[in-house]
Amino acid sequence: MKQVNTTLGSISLDQLGKVDMHEHVIIDWSNNERIPQDFHHTDIDLIASDLLAWKAAEGGAIIDSSPIGAGRNVQLLNEVSLVSQVPIIVATGFHKLSYYPPNHWLFHASTNELADLLNKECTEGVLMDEDQPFDSGKHIVKANIIKIGIDRSGLTPVIRNVIDAAAEVIGGCGIPCMIHTEPGVPFEEVIGYFEQQKIHPSKVMICHMGKSLNPELFQDLAEKGYFLEFDEMIRPAPPLDLLVQSIRSLVDHCYGENILFAGDLARRSYWTCYGGDPGLAYLVSGLEDKLMALGFTPEMLAQIWVENPKEYFV
Repeated sequence: MKQVNTTLGSISLDQLGKVDMHEHVIIDWSNNERIPQDFHHTDIDLIASDLLAWKAAEGGAIIDSSPIGAGRNVQLLNEVSLVSQVPIIVATGFHKLSYYPPNHWLFHASTNELADLLNKECTEGVLMDEDQPFDSGKHIVKANIIKIGIDRSGLTPVIRNVIDAAAEVIGGCGIPCMIHTEPGVPFEEVIGYFEQQKIHPSKVMICHMGKSLNPELFQDLAEKGYFLEFDEMIRPAPPLDLLVQSIRSLVDHCYGENILFAGDLARRSYWTCYGGDPGLAYLVSGLEDKLMALGFTPEMLAQIWVENPKEYFV
């Protein structure tokens, strides 16, 4: 059976359990002043308590989606995973460009250099020194997902370069990718470029779809075979009933296999360990109760949390 790289070593698809497909367990802004202060959470003991609550609520593996240079700290991810025994899937790749200063090495690296770097993070180990990537030692933890951050600026030359590099790794070793999106992203242009680079839709998770609440867009992307990730269920906007209506529409049109769920708890104010709300465990406890009250069945939720992540990582 296919294996997935995690902080607890390589595990089989059947060991993933209910997967939080887009999370920020650790965000360390100590080397990046562009990250908001409320996004800074690095206290191992505190965070481990939320992870243990997630595990007790029958949560499984978690994808930590902070990539190179955008708050990722593989050492802390490894430590909190070992304490909680929750497997964390580490991301390589890059966030949207506003997270990087103009003199960052990303803006000058070639496609071949980026492809080699991404490939080695997935096959040899994650960078220990992200400021000196081509001379850095490697951690024992390997990445198993590539992040590509795209905002309303769309396909800038640097973003095209990142996609080109990711395409080589996806095609070469089968590692999937996740795309950060937000309102205003030129979806048609982006998807067209992915198709041009021959990145198969089954290897692509398009994130934050609830921010672009467009059922026609959802169905078009699902029909093409892309995975759609929703993480707005704990936020005031869009209203939960409208979001659920759009997600249920995908199910009604036989695209239930394309849906993925996540928390995206980037802010400390979402973590119970920092005095916030609702916390990780809510995603597979209180939220599921609300979703079932709005028409979801246990079978639908099991497919979204358990079965669809398996298919994404195949």
